[in-house]
Amino acid sequence: MELSESQRNDLMEFQSLQQQLQVVVMQKQQLQMASAEIDRALEASSTSTGKLYRSVGSILVQKEPDVLKKELSSEKEMVKLRVDSLGKQEEKLKTRLTEIQDKFEKSMPDAGKRK
Repeated sequence: MELSESQRNDLMEFQSLQQQLQVVVMQKQQLQMASAEIDRALEASSTSTGKLYRSVGSILVQKEPDVLKKELSSEKEMVKLRVDSLGKQEEKLKTRLTEIQDKFEKSMPDAGKRK
């Protein structure tokens, strides 16, 4: 069966959107893991009574507890904003994928019969 120009364009856009969605989902998962790591660091810093250190590149730098907690909280907020942004982007991509899929299925005369 030969696809029309419009169907080929839709198919190419669909494939591109799928790839974008995979990237967004991976980034979101990585940021969620980073957020969990920050939570563990915040918890450990609040129960620690000794000196606190933060990794900066390949070295550890001593930090005052209040400064470290402030830095971690700020970092957590930035990660949360990025996760929220990626979540919105993910939803838009999913919506567009569904629209293209529906359009493509409607343009195929036997699409419903093959399922």
